[in-house]
Amino acid sequence: MSPGAEGLLPTCACITYGLGFLLLFIYVCISWPAPPPPEIRVPLLDARMLRPVVLVTIAWNALYFCFLQGQAAAAFWIHKQLREVGSKKDDESIAQSRLSGKPIEFADVKYGPAKPHRGLVLTMDRTVGNMLEQSLPFLLSLWLNALTGSPHDASWYGWIWLLLRATYPVGFAHPDMTPALWGVQRKLGISWVSLITWPSYCIVWLLLYKSAVACY
Repeated sequence: MSPGAEGLLPTCACITYGLGFLLLFIYVCISWPAPPPPEIRVPLLDARMLRPVVLVTIAWNALYFCFLQGQAAAAFWIHKQLREVGSKKDDESIAQSRLSGKPIEFADVKYGPAKPHRGLVLTMDRTVGNMLEQSLPFLLSLWLNALTGSPHDASWYGWIWLLLRATYPVGFAHPDMTPALWGVQRKLGISWVSLITWPSYCIVWLLLYKSAVACY
C-alpha cells in the first residue's frame, strides 16, 4: 500500500461535500428569491397524507431506543462477565483494578477506566453514536421531501434507510472484508460499515434533491 493511500475515499468525499456546501452557499447568495405576494397562501396538508412518514419516524424512535437499550445491556453483560469469570484478555486498566483488590463497578465498565476498548461494548457505543450522527440529516431530508413532494415515496426511502441502519452493529463488529475479494478496500477506506453508510448517504441526498426539484 502506498503511503497516504489509506482513507482516500473518505478524504475525497470530505473535500467534495465541502465544495458542494460552498457552491450552494454562493448560489443562494446570488439567487436569493423575492418574498411571495401576501395573497398567496400554501394550503395545509391533510394529516392522513403524512401517515407513511409518521410511521417511519415512529420506527426510527423504536430503533434508536433499541440501540440505547442494547448499549446498556452490553455494559451489564460485560460487567457481569468481569465479576464472575474474568479474562486473560482484559484491558490493562481492568487488570490493574483486579490487582488493587477493588471491585469493578458498573460505572467503570460503562464510562470509566475499566471501559473495554473493543468487543460488544465498543460495538454498541459506536452503533448509538453513529445513529445520532446520521439521524439529523436523515430526519430533516425525510420530512422536507414529505412536505414538498410525496410522503409515500419519502416513506419508502425512509424504510430502506432504517433497514440499513439496523444492520450497522453487524457491520461494525466485522469491519474487514475478504482480501481476496476486496483487494482495494483498505486503500480506499472501504469496510462493511461503508456498504451501510454510503447507501444511507445516497438516500439522504436523493430526498434532498427531490425536495429541491419540487420547489422549482
